[in-house]
Amino acid sequence: MSALKTSTIRSLMKVLGEGAGFDRVLNKLQLVSASPGKIVCELKVEEEHTNRNGTMHGGCTAILVDNISTFALMHTERGAPGVSVDMSIT
Repeated sequence: MSALKTSTIRSLMKVLGEGAGFDRVLNKLQLVSASPGKIVCELKVEEEHTNRNGTMHGGCTAILVDNISTFALMHTERGAPGVSVDMSIT
């Protein structure tokens, strides 16, 4: 396998973001840079991403960490995603 190209990562983010589930937050994500094993993104936190306290919802944080870390794994020489089996968001 080989690393995904930056354009492929952008396309993947767009396709996943078009769904009706939690992944739709990826539509708002901007890919800043991608290098092997490292993905940098930006997201303007809007009301739809917040909890009752007006801060980013932990579930939104978790989906971003899960997806972006997977993109970083796919942008390595191995080119394969990993599987999140244990996450702790505080």
